Amino acid sequence: AALAGVLRAWGLQSGERVAMLSHNCAEYFEFSYGVPWAGGVIVPLNNRLSTTDLVYILNHSGARFLVADEDFRAQVEGFTEQLATLERVLYFRPGNPHSEYERLLDATSPIPDQLRGYEDLAGIFYTSGTTGRPKGVMLSHRNLLWNAMSGIINYQLDERTVYLHATPLFHAAGGSRVFTMVAAGVTNVILPRFDIRELLRAVERHHVTSMLLVPTMIGRLVGEPTLAEYDLRSLRTIAYGASPMPQAVLAEALRKLPGVGFCQAYGMTELSPAATFLERRYHVLEGPDAGRLRSCGRAVWGAEVRIADEQGATLADGEVGEILVRGPMVMQGYWRDPDATAGAVRDGWMHTGDAGYRDAEGFVYLVDRIKDIIITGGVNVASAAVEDCIHELQQVAECAVFGIPHPDWVEAVHAVVVPRAGSLLSPEVVIAHCRERLAGYQCPRSVEIRSEPLPLSGTGKIMKNALRRPYWPAQG
Repeated sequence: AALAGVLRAWGLQSGERVAMLSHNCAEYFEFSYGVPWAGGVIVPLNNRLSTTDLVYILNHSGARFLVADEDFRAQVEGFTEQLATLERVLYFRPGNPHSEYERLLDATSPIPDQLRGYEDLAGIFYTSGTTGRPKGVMLSHRNLLWNAMSGIINYQLDERTVYLHATPLFHAAGGSRVFTMVAAGVTNVILPRFDIRELLRAVERHHVTSMLLVPTMIGRLVGEPTLAEYDLRSLRTIAYGASPMPQAVLAEALRKLPGVGFCQAYGMTELSPAATFLERRYHVLEGPDAGRLRSCGRAVWGAEVRIADEQGATLADGEVGEILVRGPMVMQGYWRDPDATAGAVRDGWMHTGDAGYRDAEGFVYLVDRIKDIIITGGVNVASAAVEDCIHELQQVAECAVFGIPHPDWVEAVHAVVVPRAGSLLSPEVVIAHCRERLAGYQCPRSVEIRSEPLPLSGTGKIMKNALRRPYWPAQG
């Protein structure tokens, strides 16, 4: 209420946007509740994005105010002149009671809740699409409330739960849990940045009972040489999602952490973000339910999930098609992008762009990702954005970017580049160019220089499946 008072005193009007740039911290909770309390709309910013993308998001969202960690002051001050709507930045230092942020809150009287409605916009969560430009996913108060209630039921949360926030709060998967955990009355423990030993120390020190990790984090957890040195007896639940879980990693986790129940959620930011849930009782290596490990679960409370062909007709059980979701968790649309909204949400059904099938008992199985998104370490990378960056090099004639297997990150960004005739080009030049213009996780980890043209389909599109095949032989 005090942060809301500051924002209203600055002139914030209902429906206006307030952004945040920070690592995980307690102030993220104040931001997530204070901005809507003032009638505003939250815009969490991915702190790993390039300056170019941050400027784009701030301008595209029309953010009027920015709440920022002092760690990002130099970066913010370097691009504020490029911002069209931003009027003021409020800096804070986590845990510092003398920061500008804390002084303003102490000097400001709390205000009453502005009482936004269920269908009012609560937040804009930017996610990279196949176009490479971040898209603003509009989530309403109903979207976030429904996800919170669903999460409380699925994860069996109550006041005895001690939850560790280890995934980034700027992402819908982590950020939505702010609302879930506060609604459930749990004790919240916050990890500023992911570090496996800091995570283990936090679990031991605070008797953590539950946490959400992406598969890469779980891989590091079970691969940590000092794992057995920590007292993890309090840990009861590890949820995972955001990217495909390698079966070998999950099997190792089940063996090394026998007292922990694993559960999986499948979804996307556009679904607030969960659509299906696989309970802990199906996370077994033996017995009649062992085959369920390949599934991403059944529809969450209130959701309808069906598998459709290209014309939108529902397919029979076992047939592969696009996964469609309908229910109160479906986004309102993409901010300032009606065409993309119309393409994604049709007759109330969210077209996920993921291929899968459903069995007779309603379990959904993810087969492939239709969209050309590379999921590396649980973070989405739009291949088109990387390709656009590579094409800035005048020596480049053609290029294709896709994911290849990686032991830690599940997928690594890989580029195949064809130079122009008579041009000299090396992998080092391509990688260096990308590092100057993209976030670190977006940059290719490997580059192949080819002399022959890339394979094209009949419509002139680069056939990425043919390029991927040597790296993913099991997928054909």
